[in-house]
Amino acid sequence: MSWRSKRREDLVNVQTSKKISAGRKLLKLLSSVKLAISLLAVIAVVLIVATVIRNQTQARRYIYHSWWFISLLGLFCLNLALCTAGRWSFRVRKVGTTVTHAGVLVMVIGVVIGAVSGERGYMQLYIGHSGNTCYSDSEKISLPFTVHLRDFKVERYRNRGVHERLVIRVVDPDFIGAFPLEVGKRFRIADTSYFVTILRYEPDFVVLGEGTYGSRSDTPNNPAVQVQLENGSQNSEHWVFANFPGMHQDPDSNVQVFYQRIEKIKDFKSKVQLFEAGKVVASKTIEVNRPLRYKGYTIYQSSYDPEHELFSVFDVARDPGVRFVYLGFLIISAGVMFTFYLRPLLVKRGGAPDSTKQNQE
Repeated sequence: MSWRSKRREDLVNVQTSKKISAGRKLLKLLSSVKLAISLLAVIAVVLIVATVIRNQTQARRYIYHSWWFISLLGLFCLNLALCTAGRWSFRVRKVGTTVTHAGVLVMVIGVVIGAVSGERGYMQLYIGHSGNTCYSDSEKISLPFTVHLRDFKVERYRNRGVHERLVIRVVDPDFIGAFPLEVGKRFRIADTSYFVTILRYEPDFVVLGEGTYGSRSDTPNNPAVQVQLENGSQNSEHWVFANFPGMHQDPDSNVQVFYQRIEKIKDFKSKVQLFEAGKVVASKTIEVNRPLRYKGYTIYQSSYDPEHELFSVFDVARDPGVRFVYLGFLIISAGVMFTFYLRPLLVKRGGAPDSTKQNQE
C-alpha cells in the first residue's frame, strides 16, 4: 500500500470518527434529563399562557395548533423515548420508573396526534333546522353527517322572578323581536306587513274535545297562548307552548312564534338527531357535560341565544389522540402503583431478585 493510499485511509477514518463522535454527542444531548426538564419547563409556561388567554379560539390557532408548539412536543417525545430506551430495565427497582416514563411518552404522543389531526369548531342551529358545517378560525369544517335540532329548552326554577313574553322571528327580512304577553293586544312586527294578536292564555293547557281547549288548573304546569298571525288578507291561528317551543313550528315558514316564561336558569338542553343518507343514525338530548358521541366526533352543548332562546350553539370536536392520552394515563397510574405499593412487597418478600444482588454478581 502506498503512502498516499494510507494517508487517504487515515483521513477517512478521522472523518468517520468525528462523525461518530458528533452523533454520540447529539444522541447524548437528546437523551439527557436536563433537556427533558428544560422542555417541560417551557411547555408548562406556554400552557399557562394559553390558559389565561380569554379567546380560546386564538389560543388553539396560535398555540395549540401552531407548528412551533407541535415541534416542541415532538422534540419532547423524542427526548422521552430516548431517555426511556436508555434506561429501560426489568429490575424490580426500576420497572415502575420505566413504565411511568413509557406512560408519559404515550400520553404526549396522543397530544401531538390530537394537535395535528384533531378538529374543533362551533355550530349554531335554530330550532327545527339542520346543518353539517361548523366553523373554526374562519374556516369551514364539513361533517360526515347532518345535525338536526328538534327542540331546544331552557329549564328554570319554577316561579322565581317569572317574566313572560312572546318572541317572533321573521326570516325575511331578518328580524327577532319580543312582545309583552297581553291578551287581546295586537302588535305590528317591526316594519313588516305582519301583525300578531294574543287571543287567549291557558296556564295548564289541555284538550277538552275536538276544537275545545281549557286548563286543568291555575298552576302554570303547561302554559300556552293562542295567537293570531296576520299578513294582509291572510291570517292563521295556532297555540304556542312555553314547555315545548318547537311544537307546531314550520322550519320553512317565514314567521315563527315562541312563547317564553323566563325564570332563573337551571339548565339548557338540546334535542338533536344525526342523519346519514336521509336516515336517523343517532339521537340524544344534549346538555352541559352530557355530549353526543358519534364516529369519533363529540358534540357538546356550548351556549344558546340568551336574548330570545331560539337557537343553540354546539362545540363539535374530533380528537384521534385522546385514546392515547387515556392509555398513557392508565400506564402512568400502573407505574406509580407498582413503585409505591407492589415493589416494596416484592423486595421485602424476596419475590424477585434484588438489584444489589445482581450488581454483586
